[in-house]
Amino acid sequence: MTLERMSFGERIVRLFAAEGVDFIFSQGDLTMRDIQKHAVLNGIRVVGPRHETAAVFMADAYYRMSGKPQVAIGAMGPGQANLLPAVVCAGQEHVPVIVLGATRQSDVDSGVRRSRFLHAPVMDCFASICKYASRITHPGELDEKVREAFRQALSGTPGPVYLEYDFVMQESEFEFPSSILRPEQYRVVEQPASSGAIDSAVEMLANARRPCLLGGTGIHTSLSHESFEGLARILGCPVFTTIGGSGALPENDSQWFPYFSEAGQRVLHECDLVLALGTSFPETMNYGRQRAFEVGNEDRQWILVEQDASAVGVNRTVDLAIIGKLEQVLPQLCNALRDRAYEPASWDLVSHRCSYEEERRRSVRELSGANTINASALMNEARESVPNDSVVVVDSGLTVMHQLAYFEKRSRAFLWTSKYGHLGSGLPYALGAKLKVGTERPVCLISGDGGIGFHFMEFETAVRHNLAVVVIINDDEALGAEIKAHMDHIGKTIEVSFSPVRYDLMAQAMGGHGEYVDKLSDIRQAVDRAFASGKPAIVQVKTDPQGAVKYPVPYGAELSSWLMEDSKIHSAVYSD
Repeated sequence: MTLERMSFGERIVRLFAAEGVDFIFSQGDLTMRDIQKHAVLNGIRVVGPRHETAAVFMADAYYRMSGKPQVAIGAMGPGQANLLPAVVCAGQEHVPVIVLGATRQSDVDSGVRRSRFLHAPVMDCFASICKYASRITHPGELDEKVREAFRQALSGTPGPVYLEYDFVMQESEFEFPSSILRPEQYRVVEQPASSGAIDSAVEMLANARRPCLLGGTGIHTSLSHESFEGLARILGCPVFTTIGGSGALPENDSQWFPYFSEAGQRVLHECDLVLALGTSFPETMNYGRQRAFEVGNEDRQWILVEQDASAVGVNRTVDLAIIGKLEQVLPQLCNALRDRAYEPASWDLVSHRCSYEEERRRSVRELSGANTINASALMNEARESVPNDSVVVVDSGLTVMHQLAYFEKRSRAFLWTSKYGHLGSGLPYALGAKLKVGTERPVCLISGDGGIGFHFMEFETAVRHNLAVVVIINDDEALGAEIKAHMDHIGKTIEVSFSPVRYDLMAQAMGGHGEYVDKLSDIRQAVDRAFASGKPAIVQVKTDPQGAVKYPVPYGAELSSWLMEDSKIHSAVYSD
């Protein structure tokens, strides 16, 4: 074996480069300076957020847009701890982020001491939420532990991993093997489905009278949009998406239906087979077995495409599980259906889609009577100015619900923490997405003022790196989702309202573009100017603070049904 002398920092960067890492998200710090030095020398870009939580969110978003895991690093002590919130989110969202934490020198870190500066034992915290967590105690372990990190992050159900290293070690030189293994030499890269499973699926689809497609977040993360649309065209059937899968097929497509709409639920009642792709049947879609799914459920068949065999049958039973990576299984299904000369099912899609579109028009007409700006009207207006090909990122609870009802996704890129609902992820998500698409596509974040407040200083990161994202803020000076609940239960609100804040002026002060809007008729022009500015921009729209009480979200009962639906028995016991 030929050996080559190099620093720990250089070696780990070479290992990252072999895995296709494009970015390291980390603040400049002495505990990672050698890693950052060699990252730059090897063409890996370093982006420093204002907060380590945002570093993980940026890496998370970049993976969602590229399919490639990225690296986030936290400096020793508080920096490591600051990584934790977003790592929890990545774990619940099944996103593979490679997380590194620098520690104090090994003897200080593991010694019997009190009041150590920049130190806290966080390994157990990361181990409890990550798929793999380990400390690199010797340079001889480096290659195998980095490989294990990527292996675990990407196998089965993807998720975050964590590695710790002694900060002194990063600059020390050691003898390493001169060659670096390719990913396919030590982990599964290709995972097609078995021919038998594909044949069984084609037979079930051929025998179904009225099949439906259900697409989840996995369509986005596997970058399988074209194959998903191709399958939809072959089947000629209705297409549903989970909330996280929104935009997997553009929502203005004639085959797409929202699950929570009246028309969508009528379609679902007629369906006798669901082909589910890239979804775990999340609680926000009633696990695929509650509410609207209950009608006809006994006679409905289910086919699930899933990479992780251990995930099959957890949230609902299936009739056929196809084990494989979505990006490979979808072309297999398309080819097999073409070979079979599959005849599309007998759906009256035109009638059902017309019914949904009339339902939507009726809902929009109901907005015209409002004499103040409410969140639904904001979404409807903004939709006409946000470019159709934009990457759409959303954040904040009630704002998300208004967005789902009124902001039609017309592109194939949508980011939200749909499984975990982590408030504050929006701005760093938008930056991570913009780093991937660059000038090729616009990026728009739609956020409530509650969510934008968590990591607002990342707007400075956007300015510093010239990331021209446009942020539309639903500014009702409150945590909108909580207002009605407080009023109903308490008779007043407690700590759900905010002081007036001029986010637009803050954006201008940081070198970005800022707009303040308090008239409905001005929204479109303000959004147009924000995109035309070529700068990171904020459009702050002053909405009615009582909007949550006065203007209920359309389909609100369906959108929020997840909260108690799975606990009806327990709720009955408590009420007795």
